[in-house]
Amino acid sequence: MASSLPLPLNPHSPSIPPHSSTPTSSTSSSCIKCLAVSLGVGIGVSLAVAPQLAEQRSWVAQSLRDVCTQKRRADSYFWGPLASLSLPTDIARKEKTETIVEPNTGVSFPSVLDETKQLAGVGVRKTSIVGPKSIRVYAFGLYVDENSLKENFVDKYGKMSVTELKDSKEFYEDVIGNDLNLTLRLEIVYGKLSIGSVRSAFEVLIGSQLRRFNGSQNKELLQRFTSQFKDEYKLSRGTKIHFTRLPGYVLQTKIGEQEVGLIQSPLLCRSLFDLYIGDYPFDKQAKEKIGVGLASLLTQ
Repeated sequence: MASSLPLPLNPHSPSIPPHSSTPTSSTSSSCIKCLAVSLGVGIGVSLAVAPQLAEQRSWVAQSLRDVCTQKRRADSYFWGPLASLSLPTDIARKEKTETIVEPNTGVSFPSVLDETKQLAGVGVRKTSIVGPKSIRVYAFGLYVDENSLKENFVDKYGKMSVTELKDSKEFYEDVIGNDLNLTLRLEIVYGKLSIGSVRSAFEVLIGSQLRRFNGSQNKELLQRFTSQFKDEYKLSRGTKIHFTRLPGYVLQTKIGEQEVGLIQSPLLCRSLFDLYIGDYPFDKQAKEKIGVGLASLLTQ
């Protein structure tokens, strides 16, 4: 019965005085310890999985610490509830491994990347082949460091609604142009895609963007970027490419798990991310979803 437990569940209830005597039989002592372990673990699990018992959970943990620091050789059964309190951490860790599926390709994206970056939204890059026909080249997801997002924009946009932000051209321009910690993750879905095709496509696309934002193509910068995609890197369905804007407008490129380049250039960063959430995005629906995701993270 709950009234007979030697550990009160209400942190404000009076402490139960210690027993005045201890069992004399080793068998009785063992039984009591086993019972205490079972009760302790049961209490700990119950407290751990019930968010409304946060106050009790904190009190139990502190009580157990006090007991163990007061006894030089603390009995092991005191640690049952304390060990069970680690469950919320495991649950949180599992929640971080949730995935979001890009519906056109079936590609799954982890909701959290590098422990701190949240997935804002996903989309697909298609390219036309003959007439109205097109092929799905890769799925993409845009990740943002939530702390970086709020540090940069909470003063300017924190009081605006999600609807207002997702429709704000200025908001997207600020995300694209500021030194915000972003990662663009691409996953190849077209099995016949070669690294040469990727290099050629970026040469055209980024070259056009550089002219648009800078008035000239900036051939040296373009060559530095496209030369990262060397023929030695083989692509296949499922290959992942990551573009990350690091502090100081440094664009990091990774193919698979290998870093293939670091280029410091605000212009290059802007030119790349604008392809996905700028005025003429590859996937308009994806841009809107990403806008909602960014706005939700900023205003929550």
